[in-house]
Amino acid sequence: MTSEKLSREQAAGWWPDDLTWDDAVNWVEEHHYLETIYWAGVLIWAGLVFMADSLAVLPQVGTGDVWSWIFFGAGLYGTLGNLYRLVSRNWSNPTDWDYIWSGFWLILGLSGMTAAEVFWPLALVLVGVVALANTLFRSS
Repeated sequence: MTSEKLSREQAAGWWPDDLTWDDAVNWVEEHHYLETIYWAGVLIWAGLVFMADSLAVLPQVGTGDVWSWIFFGAGLYGTLGNLYRLVSRNWSNPTDWDYIWSGFWLILGLSGMTAAEVFWPLALVLVGVVALANTLFRSS
């Protein structure tokens, strides 16, 4: 591709100039693999939470119910997965949306366990912080 004519993706800054089609396909396959592992773990977690609730051994934290525990576990699992990918050389770094969704589920779970209505303000702060960090720390 010539430097005079950039694609919309390159002009937006999220498609690196040196990324080949094979690299893009490998990234998509890796991302699909990691998403499958994530959602399988979330389903296992949800099953364990529902089982604990039906056996009456689910801890009661504040006003939390079954769904609060499921969202909290999904957010914590996603956050730990993002941190692992960030420090691992074997996996690509998490995307902004990986951080946003992990934080979204974590905040949703935690807000269900507290009496405070903090979900939407914290969700907006999370999206703003991720966007700001992406802009400030983007490698050229």
